[in-house]
Amino acid sequence: MPKEIIINTTSRETRIAIVDEGKLIEFLIENPDNERTVGDIFLGRIDAFRSSLRAAFVDIGEDQHGFLHFSDLAENLEPQLMYVEDQKPKVTKTMEAWSPRPSRSSSQGGGFRRRWGDSNLLKSKQRILVTITKEPYHSKSPRLSTDISLAGRFLVLIPLAEYSAVSRRIENRRERQRLRSIMKKIRPSGFGLIARTVAEGRDEEALELDLQLLMDRWGKIEKKLQGSPKPPIKLYEDVNLASSIIRDLFSDDFSRILVDNHRMYRAIRGYILAVAPHMINAVKQHKGRKSVFAASGVEDQINEVFDTQVSLPSGGSLIIESTEAMHVIDVNSGRTRSRHDPEGFALKVNLEAVEVIARQIRLRDLSGLVVVDFIDLRYENNRKKVDEKLTQAFQSERVQCDNLPMSELGIVQIARERRRVSVTSTHRLARKSKIHRTPPPDPEAMTKRIEKWLEKHDGGNLLLELHPFTAAWVSQGRWGRSKKMQWQRQYKHRITVIQSEKLRADEFRFLDATSEHDITDLSPRMVRIKAQSKQAKPRKSKPANKKQTPRKPRRNHNGQAPRKPPSSRGKKVTTNA
Repeated sequence: MPKEIIINTTSRETRIAIVDEGKLIEFLIENPDNERTVGDIFLGRIDAFRSSLRAAFVDIGEDQHGFLHFSDLAENLEPQLMYVEDQKPKVTKTMEAWSPRPSRSSSQGGGFRRRWGDSNLLKSKQRILVTITKEPYHSKSPRLSTDISLAGRFLVLIPLAEYSAVSRRIENRRERQRLRSIMKKIRPSGFGLIARTVAEGRDEEALELDLQLLMDRWGKIEKKLQGSPKPPIKLYEDVNLASSIIRDLFSDDFSRILVDNHRMYRAIRGYILAVAPHMINAVKQHKGRKSVFAASGVEDQINEVFDTQVSLPSGGSLIIESTEAMHVIDVNSGRTRSRHDPEGFALKVNLEAVEVIARQIRLRDLSGLVVVDFIDLRYENNRKKVDEKLTQAFQSERVQCDNLPMSELGIVQIARERRRVSVTSTHRLARKSKIHRTPPPDPEAMTKRIEKWLEKHDGGNLLLELHPFTAAWVSQGRWGRSKKMQWQRQYKHRITVIQSEKLRADEFRFLDATSEHDITDLSPRMVRIKAQSKQAKPRKSKPANKKQTPRKPRRNHNGQAPRKPPSSRGKKVTTNA
């Protein structure tokens, strides 16, 4: 089974799984609390300078001011500042008016090129173009840069620049020369172009079409800058997470894109039809009753992403915990021990753990500082084997990932570039040191658990307590076709659905309709015993031999007892003939 991209979309979030040969290699989540902002372009205003940090804080109109380090100032900072101050900004007009400062000549001790823009050009309350390069993390502000660019399917457009480049991952020399010649031919004046890795083998027509789409986007940005608007303003919003995955990763290596949402399916199909029409048949829509992840066979692998313990083939395990400052991974050998060769056994477990650690770091998108506590190794050459395999495992990473050599105590420090908040941190419990163990709820799995409970219990009147979203899903459909009505016919129960916001979306509770006692965790026998004990008891009749006290006669309004009517006993009854 080749590579696949599986997308599950709901009203609350989007989940994306990248599968290779049936094995989950990457899992991403986007929701309103964790939206993708990398690539968004703003017209900001410099709010304050921090000389000790060599940085400035920029107001971009978000909850937090952006952090602009001086090393993130692009070389074309000066023409950018001229560009935003123009009443009718045009890239070609700005480039014609701007004359670059003379650089140091090679006669003065060799060539010199500034690595970043001159921070002396910045002033307080100044208007500036910035883009987000790293999303905010906990209390940290989003990382900004003045290196403005628009990414397309095959090309990257850089305004206020005059150069062409090819991705380093394209190693074929002839292919690099061919792409350079095409970009030199189609590159507009005042703009730079970079050929992406997926541009390898594409013809001039495909690259020119992608360039035209990028130029249209930049034209919309220029319209928003007309008349020197007051910052902060969001000028451009990059594509969402699903679209960015399709744009950056989807290639001929993938055989299928499986989507369960019709609107998302049409959007992806339209994009593929525009940029890669020969791959339009790879876009499929999932229409089965099962969830798209369950139908693809990766549901159990996704559940492991949210677990703190991961098993190893040798019987050991990994314990993965997260804190504010770092992520910690502990390698345990389990109960298995080797008395004859403890060093060799420890090396075997550590080498097994390396492969699982590299996969889990990528799946959970752990970034920043990751500290791994391996099993202690006595010999240095064994520690080097673990270091070499760990370095080799990180070579396929799409982000920069470096690791330090293992210490004598078995500690390895890994530094991984942070671009977004990790997947597991979006589903944490109240305690930040623990990771949520359950994935987003699956309606099919929820249905199976309820049906399994109903199969064990006899018929009767029940109250089913559910989260409002789950209750709506159970009750939806025409009369007689909803899940609730199907259960009533099949299991001979009369079920009343009750909404409760105290329950999670993957929880349910069954209550006895008469006593309203929780019977979810009770056995069928105990449920029957409780039902029999709660039945209404018959009222006891009064014994016949017991003397009854006569009632006191009622008094009239004068306080006197009413007279008894004369007795008819002994009187002759006459009738009219």
